[in-house]
Amino acid sequence: MALVVLLLPLVGFLVLFPLGKRLPRQGDWLGIGLTTIALILSGWLYSQTWNTATFHSRSTWFSLPGSSLIDFTAGILIDNLTVLMLVIVTFISLLVQLFSVGYMHGDKGYSRYFSFLGLFTFSMLGIVLVDNLLLLFMFWELVGLSSYLLIGFWFHKPAAVAANKKAFLVNRIGDIGLLLGLFAFYTYFRTFDLEALRALIGSGNWQGGSFITTYALHNQEWMVELGPIFLTVAGLGLFLGCVGKSAQFPLQVWLPDAMQGPTPVSALIHAATMVAAGLYLVARCYAFFTPEALIVIAIIGAITALIGALVALTQHDIKAILAFSTISQLGYMVMGMGTGAHDAALFHLSTHAFFKAALFLNSGIIIHAMHRGLHHHHLHLDAQDIRNMGGLRKAMPLTFYTYLIATAALVGLPLFSGFLSKDAILSGSWAWAQTMSTNGNSLYFVVPIIGFTVVLLTAFYMARHMWFIFFGEFRASFSVQDLRVGSGQEVERIMLFPVVLLAILSLGIFFSLNPLSFGSSWLMQGISLNKLSTSYILADELLQAVQVQDAKNHTLHLVFGVLSTLLGVAGVSFAILKYRHKTAAQLQQEEPQNKLAQLSQQHFRLNEFYDKAFVRPTMVLAHTLYRTDKCVIDYVLNNGSKTLVILAKIVAWFDRWVVDGLVWLVGALSKVVGRLGRGLQNGKVQSYYAYSLFGFILLMLYIILF
Repeated sequence: MALVVLLLPLVGFLVLFPLGKRLPRQGDWLGIGLTTIALILSGWLYSQTWNTATFHSRSTWFSLPGSSLIDFTAGILIDNLTVLMLVIVTFISLLVQLFSVGYMHGDKGYSRYFSFLGLFTFSMLGIVLVDNLLLLFMFWELVGLSSYLLIGFWFHKPAAVAANKKAFLVNRIGDIGLLLGLFAFYTYFRTFDLEALRALIGSGNWQGGSFITTYALHNQEWMVELGPIFLTVAGLGLFLGCVGKSAQFPLQVWLPDAMQGPTPVSALIHAATMVAAGLYLVARCYAFFTPEALIVIAIIGAITALIGALVALTQHDIKAILAFSTISQLGYMVMGMGTGAHDAALFHLSTHAFFKAALFLNSGIIIHAMHRGLHHHHLHLDAQDIRNMGGLRKAMPLTFYTYLIATAALVGLPLFSGFLSKDAILSGSWAWAQTMSTNGNSLYFVVPIIGFTVVLLTAFYMARHMWFIFFGEFRASFSVQDLRVGSGQEVERIMLFPVVLLAILSLGIFFSLNPLSFGSSWLMQGISLNKLSTSYILADELLQAVQVQDAKNHTLHLVFGVLSTLLGVAGVSFAILKYRHKTAAQLQQEEPQNKLAQLSQQHFRLNEFYDKAFVRPTMVLAHTLYRTDKCVIDYVLNNGSKTLVILAKIVAWFDRWVVDGLVWLVGALSKVVGRLGRGLQNGKVQSYYAYSLFGFILLMLYIILF
């Protein structure tokens, strides 16, 4: 059944891609139908697996000959985390495809677009289902390829081509770390199988600062002794894959540029699929991270969350704000993983999938409407610049309310899903800081403090975002009513259904019967480490200490909930107070006023830094090598070959006229001498007498003269 779920999107790709040119306006029904079946089957797998059983099926994939045969297995692992991700991926993919029917209508690459969506969904489902690191890496690369195709879907736009190349290349940096990490574990454990690796970790123990475990291979017992530094570095290699795919510092620069793709693609990539793959990888490999590796993960997550929120404060592109918000929220999730709040991070991944997909699809509706109005009046304004919007809540009320619900969930206000998952991460990170600071080092509290700071920043930039779009006066030079499809319709109905459904699922009641307490969430209970793994993990002692400390912080949980709510309300209030008295002209001309704001708008010039530090030196090196190849190597080869040709011709002339000439001359002289000799031997005595007399005369002359 799981294989059927995996292969259904691939069938859509294999059918639609070759027929894309023949069916430029069709193909949506096939992709949507296959994804619907995949969602139904995923729901059935969920009902059979959740909190019930774990299914693991494997078979020998291939073997390598050597001193002993080494088997490579391939299989499928189905547990709570698998079925949760299956449902999320297929559900979001289906809604994105439904939305795309209206959004992409009339596009020349319509069928090609749906075929790429099928390939992307297939790749993500492969990552979720496989049971070993090698297969996971293969599907990981397929996700990179399919995202490259989707981001650069409008390949006639230079910006889209540059964006998909940037995403592809930056992700390769993380992928190299992932590849090195998985081969580091394989070098010592001789297996890529995740369950086998966890079992080997579980059978080992720390002795004298080294981790020692044994395993059997072809009736031979092997002992492995690994130092903590090796385990930490190998684990961070795996995490580097997450840094690239989930856009963590310092590799987050590709994600904002990925906005060049169609807006439904942005929703698919930024909600629960591609960027979630990194978190899924960390969750699957959680047993392989040492406490030192988790510290690095927590710090990277906190830095990413803070940078993403700071940059979002000053952006004006509607999708760029949501993109940097995604970076910030992914930082939250990674921070949760690093601080031992494994279940809270996965909980936030699930809630974020719904409200962020709702925000992106709603932004697509707004961009679509802006393009409609600009095209109708033949105007040339940036349809994605929030400074050209305003007052849309009257013309697009349903879009406004769904956007408002999703925004409230993102800010983390009570009764919404984001409140539960953010509160869980903040509580877990505080317990982690308390545990880590028992030796007197209070610096660990910087991580949860950054988490609370980001709550305030998120509330401010999302309130600013909402104010520019939906409040005040409409600032473009045409009527706001021109944004509507018709007099009684603000958007195509097929585009409205997904955003309404996603907005409803952004309410907290769907994730916890008590929408003010994350502890009673059925989702968090189902994805706890106790449910997902029964084996020992390298950071087990630390995580147990964090859990004990978190259980003691029952009263603090209430304090954190109230504090995060107050911070959210404060951020919203500050944004309203700042912008409510500004005129339409002031809002339309808003620009950063100080150097810090300018740095924020420019993403702290990370792109410029990478350009100067890596891109330009690489290009200079490439040009130098090219010029060396062209001007030196090619010059030497070309002119050397010409010299050899000339030398060959000289040698040929010398051989023909000198060597062959001398040989001919010797032969000719021999012939002449022979003829002369033959002439002297004529058989006449008188001739011989005359020759003898002539010789005698010459001899006498020689004696007389000399």
